[in-house]
Amino acid sequence: MRLFLLCLAASFALTSVGAPRPLSLKEVSLMLRSGYSSESVLREITERRVVDSLDPAMRKSLVEFGASPQLISVLETGELRVDEATAEKARQSAAVAAARREEQAEQTFREGTAVSRERAALATAKPSTTAPLMNAFKGKLVVCRDSVISPIDNSVEEKKKLIAFYFSAHWCPPCRKFTPQLVDYYNRVAPQHPEFELIF
Repeated sequence: MRLFLLCLAASFALTSVGAPRPLSLKEVSLMLRSGYSSESVLREITERRVVDSLDPAMRKSLVEFGASPQLISVLETGELRVDEATAEKARQSAAVAAARREEQAEQTFREGTAVSRERAALATAKPSTTAPLMNAFKGKLVVCRDSVISPIDNSVEEKKKLIAFYFSAHWCPPCRKFTPQLVDYYNRVAPQHPEFELIF
């Protein structure tokens, strides 16, 4: 979170040469929430000053996040608040930076969506990876339905996209507890997802 705050602070333009941009009370709140002490926040405010006036809702929020009485007092008096012209300049700078971040987020989302589509296309083009696995078990698997045990039809199983293997033992208490839950889950999910199979 501190890294985020540092990146956030670095992304804002300076209001004048060598002068750091003043903080909003929202940023002060973020600093407190991310673990900064009231003393370090107060040092930062002393150096950079603040843009906003402290209202009751923000006061309550800052107190909840650990603001000391000294920090609250400094914010209430407004002694470290910048003049309105500087505050407006800082708000405009923050709005430009926020718009830039929003545009970058939108571009990242578009690029991520394009990558997801490419991956989906590659996934559908891939041949079944379960066929070699099922060949290793050919003739060794059985199915038990209504107390009748019969060999499994490998041609059907080779077409499955997702196969889960479950290893269990009758002498294992956690297995005896979990197996019925797994069977219940399988009976609910398998009809809706014919590409899935569970081998016990």
